[in-house]
Amino acid sequence: MKLSELIASVGDDKVEMQNLDEVMISADYSMRRGSHITFGTPRLVGLDGNTDKLGLVVWLDRDAVKAAIAAEKKGGQR
Repeated sequence: MKLSELIASVGDDKVEMQNLDEVMISADYSMRRGSHITFGTPRLVGLDGNTDKLGLVVWLDRDAVKAAIAAEKKGGQR
């Protein structure tokens, strides 16, 4: 299932977003291990997965996101 299909199925009104750039507390990069990122969220999260929300990490092309936001501000033209 594509992410867009999942969101359409769940409903936009049930989806929340957090920009990692805005909630990142620390980041550590190692060539061997990759990135380890610590971030904060107002969501209650349990290690057992027994919460009402499921968190997903989604990586988007930064320039494409900037272009999409700019287009939305200009009236939806892309």
